[in-house]
Amino acid sequence: MTSQKNLLIQLDNDFKVIRPIHLNLRTGWYDRSRHGPNLCFAKNITVQHIQGRYRLNTKDNEADVQEFFFDMEWSKYYQNGTKIKTISKDIANQYFKNLKYAAKNLLRKILWHIPKNYVCVRISGTGLHFTFFLSGIKNEKQWESITQYFIGKSGLPNSKHAGRLVFGVEYDSTLSSDRKMAEFGSWNKLKKDFKQEVDYLHYNTFMTVDDFISCTDYPFCSNLTEVKYPSKYEAFPVPAKLLEESSCYDFAISKSSGDKLSNSANGSITIASKRNVIEFNGQIPINDPARIISATPYWNMLRNSEASWYERQFLVKFLRWGLNLSQKEILDLLDKYNAWSDYDIRITAFYVVKHFREGTAETKVKKPVRKETLVKYGLV
Repeated sequence: MTSQKNLLIQLDNDFKVIRPIHLNLRTGWYDRSRHGPNLCFAKNITVQHIQGRYRLNTKDNEADVQEFFFDMEWSKYYQNGTKIKTISKDIANQYFKNLKYAAKNLLRKILWHIPKNYVCVRISGTGLHFTFFLSGIKNEKQWESITQYFIGKSGLPNSKHAGRLVFGVEYDSTLSSDRKMAEFGSWNKLKKDFKQEVDYLHYNTFMTVDDFISCTDYPFCSNLTEVKYPSKYEAFPVPAKLLEESSCYDFAISKSSGDKLSNSANGSITIASKRNVIEFNGQIPINDPARIISATPYWNMLRNSEASWYERQFLVKFLRWGLNLSQKEILDLLDKYNAWSDYDIRITAFYVVKHFREGTAETKVKKPVRKETLVKYGLV
């Protein structure tokens, strides 16, 4: 039995996991559905090392445990602003010093509340992740508030949609309530051989907080036999002070994903930035829902070439609950009229589907966002 499987069996047993969360595949993420045939309990894993699993949420276990996951990375640009097509070890190592500096800003905030021996550092090949488990989380809102609190307190930018080199947190994955995670022992074979995003093989490996703080170079791991695993995953009782502070924290994501966040006097994040709204020169048919959208603030979200992830979420929520469009109608409309510089039809479909699947964060509130929210984010 592999070290990875031992770790995951212990996770299932210690936290009393009640439904399959482990993807029984060595490469790739295709699991057909959340309840698809490729998901299993750890004891039933059949491959040498799986690619990953779903993050453990309280609904997945009887021990009242919630997993927290923070995705630290840098945007794929050179210092001169040129887009990086394929990442080499030299580039990853060159950027490690700045990545580590940014990550320590977040780590310090976490260690104010969580003992360091409960925090796992996962080295992913270019970025890194902080993972810890808390017991006593009562609902998804508490998880969301705590996650937002740590991101906001760190003052780090969103690395996902940045148009230049930044070192920060990937908001989209960190704030996703139903996300897949690469486990210790997983590898980047698809990124290397299929997507050609990197030119080297790497296996996700574990580091303690102390080891991470002391390392000076990116800790690559090119062989499965060299992968390090935590002895076990342990849950720390959620501190009352953390619950109190996070519940009162006003989190508003920076509209410029590449700019440093700053805190206003009242503690909320309020930086605004220039929006690049591109004029649409085509004709909109009379019965096309886009005619309605064009007279609302949502049209600018659709035509903003650098639209942030939350703008896109607000837009889809309006199309779903405000205009009652079907999943296909929404995807067709977005594909036809969007001006997003990083538009990817597959990624867009993934997030749109979540607005139609019960139990996701996107279906928790079944109505468009309030006008006050749009004002708060500077979208009207």
